[in-house]
Amino acid sequence: MSPNTPETHYDVLIIGGGILGLASAYYATARGLKTLVVDQYGIGNDTNSSKGLERMFRLMQDNESEARLAEASLAIWTELQRASGKNLLASDDLIFFGHRDAPMTTEGNVQHIKHTMDSMGMPYEYLDSPAAIHKRFPMFNLAAMPDDYVGLVQAASASINVQEAARTFLFAARQTDLLHVLDKHAVIQVAPLKDQAGYTLLTEADGRSVTVHGKHLITCPGVWADSVLKGFGLKQAPGWKIWKMSYAYWPLKENPPKIPIWFEFGNIDASDQGTFYGFPPLDFSPDRHNMVKMSADYTYDTYDAPSAIQPGVNPRLMEELVTHLDQLIAPNAVDATQYQHAGTCLYSMSPDGKLVIGRIPTAPGQQSFHAGASMCVMESGRAFKYAPLFGRILVELAVDGHTRYQHDLDIFSSTRDGLFEPST
Repeated sequence: MSPNTPETHYDVLIIGGGILGLASAYYATARGLKTLVVDQYGIGNDTNSSKGLERMFRLMQDNESEARLAEASLAIWTELQRASGKNLLASDDLIFFGHRDAPMTTEGNVQHIKHTMDSMGMPYEYLDSPAAIHKRFPMFNLAAMPDDYVGLVQAASASINVQEAARTFLFAARQTDLLHVLDKHAVIQVAPLKDQAGYTLLTEADGRSVTVHGKHLITCPGVWADSVLKGFGLKQAPGWKIWKMSYAYWPLKENPPKIPIWFEFGNIDASDQGTFYGFPPLDFSPDRHNMVKMSADYTYDTYDAPSAIQPGVNPRLMEELVTHLDQLIAPNAVDATQYQHAGTCLYSMSPDGKLVIGRIPTAPGQQSFHAGASMCVMESGRAFKYAPLFGRILVELAVDGHTRYQHDLDIFSSTRDGLFEPST
């Protein structure tokens, strides 16, 4: 049977064909489970948060749980790259730098990250001044950095090849002949079966509806979470927001200084404003191999629902980004005013800034769960580095009802206060 021809019954239904949906399909089919992936815009589309060319892999985290999960994920990424022969990770130095005592952001701050590294015995290089940062990486202008700037450098970091990773998961799952895909099918209804364990999905495409059943359900719906959660009597609490992030690429000048992966904690309050990041030149795309991606890690475009999202980059944010980069980045690296390939990416941002992964609760904040179902929300923006590990975990939670990683997942618990409320 064609992998695009729907059957009626499956072992595992997966809503969302982004990186976590495909990683889940990879692990489900590896366990011999007949699996269906449903995506309303199609696998590899430019609408979801798995779009783009690169994501940052880092062990540097602001707490031990996330650092241990990153260590476990790195081992899987490394083995996946070896087994597939694909270029999934481009290793490089990563520098976190900024105000020594900057307030916490959604990414933490330098001091909290340093404390985590110290407590776990992870190796890193400490740069104790702007002069030390500039000496290590001359691409950062000394005059642009405040006197209290310090930095952390770790070599065990990488840029993740986004599209190659997605193709690798999809190809491996299809090789089992156990994967089916419903491309460009919107999920209209999700419902637990009343007389037996399992779930029913009603999907629609071009006016044609398809009903499928599955013993287990994994949902990775991105910013469309509410359309899925209502089938479980839940909806996102008012504190959830959709962040539309803006970014661009800058052509490198001839013979530029070394450009690492970098993240700047330039914020002076508890907001993320003043945080920026960038990547070195990568060979993930032939038309951007001599360019560097840079972006602000904050936004002025927040929405309550996908239907409200406006297209295009934010002019105010791009102006602030260009102005900041023009000061921060050495002129022999890039001309900050000459960017190309500007684009946007959608993040589903929870009220406390942490992603959500776990079993699906029967009611907000309750420790009782729908049998055979798991979810991850806010997945690809913040969780791409965890993709292979989280794919495995989502399958374990849905099929087995537990995972060996539960202790470290508690920070992302689906039963945290303020995440969900009853749907009406």
